[in-house]
Amino acid sequence: MPLPALLTGLIILALALWFYLVFALVMDHRRQAAHRSGQPYAGLRDTAQVWSKMLRAPEHRKSRRRVTLTTLALLVLLLLRALV
Repeated sequence: MPLPALLTGLIILALALWFYLVFALVMDHRRQAAHRSGQPYAGLRDTAQVWSKMLRAPEHRKSRRRVTLTTLALLVLLLLRALV
């Protein structure tokens, strides 16, 4: 299998994983903001407070790290694909 085809396949897999992780992160925080506000859809203030907490809280470190590492891996794969 030629290298460009392999890199393309890896990019597709990394992109699918990245979409899943970001979607799960956004839905989790939407759920937390709705719980905080007591409404089915939270307002801007509750949403901003939940995102602010997510960016600083140690209990969200694992999900932040997963998204960051997947993003970096995707960027490296795209760079390699551009150079090949």
